[in-house]
Amino acid sequence: MGFTLIELLVVIAIIAILASILFPVFAQAKQAAKKTVAISDMKQGALATIMYLGDNDDSYPLSDSGSINGPGWGFGPPDTVPFQVLQPYCKNTKFEIDPMDTWQSEDQRISDECQYMGCTLANANPTQRAYALGVRSNLGYNFAFFSPWIYQLQSSGFYIGSGSVSNSQVTQPAHTLIYGTSIWNRVGGTPSGGGNWVVQTPCWDDSKGNLLPPMSNYQNYAGAGQFYGYFSGWQPNPTAWNVYGGLWPYYNQTSSTAAAAAQNGDVVIGFADGHTKAMPISQVAAGCSAYGTGGLAGTVTDMSKFIWAINQ
Repeated sequence: MGFTLIELLVVIAIIAILASILFPVFAQAKQAAKKTVAISDMKQGALATIMYLGDNDDSYPLSDSGSINGPGWGFGPPDTVPFQVLQPYCKNTKFEIDPMDTWQSEDQRISDECQYMGCTLANANPTQRAYALGVRSNLGYNFAFFSPWIYQLQSSGFYIGSGSVSNSQVTQPAHTLIYGTSIWNRVGGTPSGGGNWVVQTPCWDDSKGNLLPPMSNYQNYAGAGQFYGYFSGWQPNPTAWNVYGGLWPYYNQTSSTAAAAAQNGDVVIGFADGHTKAMPISQVAAGCSAYGTGGLAGTVTDMSKFIWAINQ
């Protein structure tokens, strides 16, 4: 005996209702699995850094090893970036690619970074390939506090690189952000280009308007060096790639038009003591006036909540 049209429509309607209930659950489960992978990958990077400290006189990796009269930060060898010195401790390269990033291909990242190094994917040498993957890493380094970019006058020219920070300078490692999930750019509001090897603090100054250490140690290019960074800071523009200083909340997103919550959600964070977790992007700027300041500005209002500074 066949089904009537009404019975078929009822069955189709039930299937449609079940699909509307189950598909979002499947999507959430898939994203939760990816977040678990992202936290594990971040853990690899944080633990690799701790192992690096043990082998390198308790000094953190340089955000850029730099060179004399070099082209600038992120423009290729002889400069090196943290990924290159941490990779031997992880024995793989995939830990620096967030599973939610649409640029999962290493070749895609290398090819795009080659435009800054004068190479192509076909002729890039191993050092250039490693550098490209490091620059486009989704593990963004809290460079302003752990290895500030500096521009320093030396006898043979200008050193363009970064300063060194010792583990002893980090007073509360369990409360100090060292890495966060990053993006390179946004196209049409969507992250593009892979990650960025550095991320920017939302606040640079103490309550008196003075640069926080260690940046405060680098204010003379003819002496210790002049501190530099992305001069746009945390962008008030909600469509900018650096609305969160280069961090990106890939997980549990909810949209908003407010500048301070241009894309609410969770970002994966690695701390200096090696523990990692996903936390709401709104909490990453806690204790800080992040928006509407521009440049290397923003004032820490509550150091007990501010997780970026090494000296808390």
